[in-house]
Amino acid sequence: MRSRADRSGVSETAKRRHAAYRLPKHPGDAPITVSAISGMQPLWPCLSSSVAVVVMPLRNLTGDPDWQSLAEAFTEHLVSYLHRHARAFSLQQAIDQPGASRSGAGPAGPRTGYIVDGSVQRGYSGTFRVNMRIKDAATTEYLWAHRYQYPVEQIKDGEKLILHQISRELHLLLLENEIRRAALSVGAVHEPTECLSNAALALEGELRAGLTAEAQRWFLAALAADPRNVEALTGLARTCQYLVSNPWWADPRFGFAASDLGREAIAVALSFAPGHADAHCVQGMLYSAAGQLEDAAGAFAQALAMDHDLAIAHGFAGYNAALLGRAHETLPAIGRAMRLDPGTRRHSIWFFFGGFAELLVGRIDCSIALFQKSLERNPSYGSALLFLVAALSLSGRDSEAARTAMAFRRHYPDCPSVAFEQLWLSRSASAGYRAQISPLLERIRDFAVAT
Repeated sequence: MRSRADRSGVSETAKRRHAAYRLPKHPGDAPITVSAISGMQPLWPCLSSSVAVVVMPLRNLTGDPDWQSLAEAFTEHLVSYLHRHARAFSLQQAIDQPGASRSGAGPAGPRTGYIVDGSVQRGYSGTFRVNMRIKDAATTEYLWAHRYQYPVEQIKDGEKLILHQISRELHLLLLENEIRRAALSVGAVHEPTECLSNAALALEGELRAGLTAEAQRWFLAALAADPRNVEALTGLARTCQYLVSNPWWADPRFGFAASDLGREAIAVALSFAPGHADAHCVQGMLYSAAGQLEDAAGAFAQALAMDHDLAIAHGFAGYNAALLGRAHETLPAIGRAMRLDPGTRRHSIWFFFGGFAELLVGRIDCSIALFQKSLERNPSYGSALLFLVAALSLSGRDSEAARTAMAFRRHYPDCPSVAFEQLWLSRSASAGYRAQISPLLERIRDFAVAT
């Protein structure tokens, strides 16, 4: 049944969401199609649903045909923005013609989950007004609606804000759905503290896909009991970042989708707790993985200003510095991280970061020793295996390099070739860094590590 909306176009359901997000009351509430592989539950619970989003053409309600181009351009920009920033969804653009289908995907694809539509109108005193809505495709209930009004000369700035908010609202709807699904998968209702404890226990082991996915499921279960739990939102975003940084764990599209979902989850966490140092650090990790290296550096600096003893912020800030062409800063940062973090789990990561930076500046023997220390703690650490291949090859130890490449292929037989470009080349615009990394990637490719 369609909910009533007030004069602003916002439904009573949407109002109840306030700053947090709404949990569906029962499994039938969420318009999803669940993906399955050979009848088994997908590994990554945050991306277990396949949801189609149909973008309807923005309607021109001004009565002025000159505004039609504005409405059409906005629709195109919205579709383009969602293709770049909402990669967890199957996106389609409807054609506004009589008799045209508005039902979304065909039988072979996911059925429509959400419909995005809106209109443009003249406002008062030379302003323009845009009304946007997200509807449940099955019930046509308004899940979110908002009215924007800007001076005509601020159209472009206003458009950016609207596109960003629509993307965020779609991700929040997806997150609501995945929270409910995770709660069902763990059975009885668990207290958030118990869920967070189980997630932390999973993450105490080696950095592996299965353990990270298990932690992710528990973070979602914690959010089922408390949707505003900042620790759970931050933990969920961190598991998304781990997936992004290990693209051989899953199909590349999962990494792209995890990047988008993690970005929105951490933004929600920071809206609840702006002073949460760990959340700023995770935001920096996601920025860095997405190639926003200066933003990442700012987020790490902010995290350390709030908690100077936050080991993970020191470690990732050092790695980010290497990507910016300042590899000399990495090893001192790693030393600080290891002194502050006496636990051994992250030491595998710290040793890899140090070895990576040393290899960039040509200290090959030192890098080999650090990579080997990393792999002693986590033999399946893909990044350490890859760059150990390059380091061994540069030192003339080709037979060892070949054996290391074989170990990587044994762990990750379907490693996507785009992993190198995504993780270590295209994310940095630093000419110095790119000159350092390119020959290393060539060495890795020489051993046919990527498929």
